[in-house]
Amino acid sequence: MFLGLFKDPEFTLEVTDSSSIPRAADRVGAGNHSNRAERHELQSQLRKMALVNQALFELVKDKTGITDEELRLKVLEVDLRDGAEDGKVRMPPSQCPECGGGVTVGALACQACGARVVPPYPFESA
Repeated sequence: MFLGLFKDPEFTLEVTDSSSIPRAADRVGAGNHSNRAERHELQSQLRKMALVNQALFELVKDKTGITDEELRLKVLEVDLRDGAEDGKVRMPPSQCPECGGGVTVGALACQACGARVVPPYPFESA
């Protein structure tokens, strides 16, 4: 499975099996209903993302012949774009197309003028 690539001891990205999330979340917010609901929603989103990533990789692999090693190297390349091999993608703040102000990563509108901004990733909804 595609996600198994990240469990390779040579590979330094930390990927947690989603089954460990409930135990960690229980320690943080034991007994709090809203924390449980939020945790459940995050688990659901994580599983959907893993499913979509697996399907996409299998399609790309079938259509192009890309290897697991090529994928591993591309993941490493993307990880290093922010200067740190830490298993995270960190996007710098963007500039508002209207006023030129800084726009927080993930924001859909400029905090200064309210202008709509385009999400930096194709899977983020506008």
